[in-house]
Amino acid sequence: MLKDMVQYANDQVLKEYLEDIHAHDLSELFVDLSKEERHRVYALLGNEKLADLVSYLDAEEAAEIIVEFDINRQKEIVEMMEPDDAVDMIQELEEEDQEELLELLGEESEIAQLISYDEDETGSAMTTLMVVVTPDMDVKQATKKVIKEAADVESISTIFVVDQQGKYLGVVPLKVLLKAKTPLNIEEIMEEYPFAYDKESIEHTVQAIRNYAIYELPVVDENRKLLGMITLDDALDIYQEEAQEDFEKLAGLPETIEDSGPVRTAFHRLPWLLTLLLISVPISLVTHSFEQVLAAVAILVVFQPLILDSAGNVATQTLAVTLKMFSTNEKGLIRNSYREILTGLMNGFAIGLVAFIMTLVFAYLNTSLTQNPFLIAFVVGLSLWLTLFLAPLVAILIPLTLRFLKFDPAVASGPFITTVIDVAALIIYFGLAGMMLGV
Repeated sequence: MLKDMVQYANDQVLKEYLEDIHAHDLSELFVDLSKEERHRVYALLGNEKLADLVSYLDAEEAAEIIVEFDINRQKEIVEMMEPDDAVDMIQELEEEDQEELLELLGEESEIAQLISYDEDETGSAMTTLMVVVTPDMDVKQATKKVIKEAADVESISTIFVVDQQGKYLGVVPLKVLLKAKTPLNIEEIMEEYPFAYDKESIEHTVQAIRNYAIYELPVVDENRKLLGMITLDDALDIYQEEAQEDFEKLAGLPETIEDSGPVRTAFHRLPWLLTLLLISVPISLVTHSFEQVLAAVAILVVFQPLILDSAGNVATQTLAVTLKMFSTNEKGLIRNSYREILTGLMNGFAIGLVAFIMTLVFAYLNTSLTQNPFLIAFVVGLSLWLTLFLAPLVAILIPLTLRFLKFDPAVASGPFITTVIDVAALIIYFGLAGMMLGV
């Protein structure tokens, strides 16, 4: 629709269309335009609508668009954006472009202050566009302030209360304020409300929003001075980003590059694939060290995938549960770890018993492969039991160790942790076979 309008409609019709369309819908249609078509849209859009458009685009796409304007118009557009959205976009700019824009905005600007936070700190995702009142205000005066500032803030459903020094005291829900009748001071209807520190982990803050089931969470500094707030929509965006990052790490993938071609994607993933190849070398070394066992009892090779796949599946399941406990700050880690280990022990016994019976039947039906069907079946069954007991232990201890060392536990990705389990499983399997079969 937009592309056709740009190509065939006159300026007046196109301008009216651009003014009426919602910025979100415009952003989805905008990405299909050519560079020449985009410039026609730029010429007809005001800075305010451009700011809305850029805010709805991905940060990388927004950064590519903003640099098409001269530096003064960049400043005007950025100042009309919500601070947290502007920060996300500026962080995607080339270093030279970023420094030029920040210098023009000035060190005292809200955007410059927000961009000073590390990416994983709560302060980096907060917005300063909120309504703030003091406890000595009359409710009528506070209501007028809300009405006056409503168009310029991100949300008015929660009114924040601070003292004369800017120290956070509590909140007044909008519905409570609207029901209050003068004469009545804010102090008398103010409520206690949770808050987050600006240097806290953003994951912890997002989890607090979820736990308290609130729409806005105030952000304060170490002296409890109110700095801004984190909104529910920001929390949902962060949740989505974190979930994608954790999924990529669990799958052993590098960071996703949106809309990239096959060649770029292949080169982007190649280092990770080579790394995983190197990690798999120990499996070959372990297999090589037991070549005498394999040469003497060739039937063991038949059941090797059964051992490796079962152990890897259990480890991946336990890893997912462990990471979920970390990401949600779930309490009772020891109790949940005990549950996972006990579950592995019971499942290992059940699966080991089934594998014992299956192997015994297979061995008796293929007597040419072994002269000791019972011992072979026992080795397979016992190996499965032990590895399925070991797998949850490894899947818990590795993320715990990484967390203790201040690394992201999600880097204990599926390919990495299953490789560790595979090596251990092979040692158990071939080691038991060597001892019991006397090879």
